[in-house]
Amino acid sequence: MPYSVSFAEEGFVLVVVSSPCTRDDHYSAMNQAVTLTERHVCSSLLVDLRELSTEAFSTTGCFTFGKKLAETTTHLKIAHVLPSDAKSSQDVRFTSTVEANRGKTTGEFSTVEEARQWLLYK
Repeated sequence: MPYSVSFAEEGFVLVVVSSPCTRDDHYSAMNQAVTLTERHVCSSLLVDLRELSTEAFSTTGCFTFGKKLAETTTHLKIAHVLPSDAKSSQDVRFTSTVEANRGKTTGEFSTVEEARQWLLYK
């Protein structure tokens, strides 16, 4: 499986995505994360995308996923840890912007620690 979803002791759900990861994998991870936030009654999600490659993703696909993520996670604050390569990082920033334009509280970070701090103290 190219992703893992778990509940962190600090009180947020952690999703770690790696490559290769298909569109269906992203939707599956999103659904599992939402279920876990509901089960643990938490409102924060940290998505570690450092290993993600979006070579096979289109701009339209990123837009659609960002829109769906905003609709599905209305109650969540989401911290995205950006991928290391430039194109994938740009795609994640675009997806995050789509989410923000739909009222989501999102942030993009270079490290997991920065994302964790933002979720815990903002």
